[in-house]
Amino acid sequence: MTFPTPRPSPKVIAGARHDWELVIGMEIHAQVASNAKLFSGASTTFGAEPNSNVSFVDCAMPGMLPVINEFCIEQAVRTGLGLKARST
Repeated sequence: MTFPTPRPSPKVIAGARHDWELVIGMEIHAQVASNAKLFSGASTTFGAEPNSNVSFVDCAMPGMLPVINEFCIEQAVRTGLGLKARST
């Protein structure tokens, strides 16, 4: 049986004019093993010739809109579920 961990009370630091609440967060970067970039269909092949893994979106051509890579989103959600992550 798992019991929920009680939420700690906020840590407050007295300042010269105002009190400050101490907040610590984590930012995590990961590389997803995908065959296409996150916002374009361009290849991610390693060792390709310079400027060959580029699409119109990557070049910021007028009128080109990015399309999210659904595989990357799926992998991000799976990672969050596997880590039992939650937002606060």
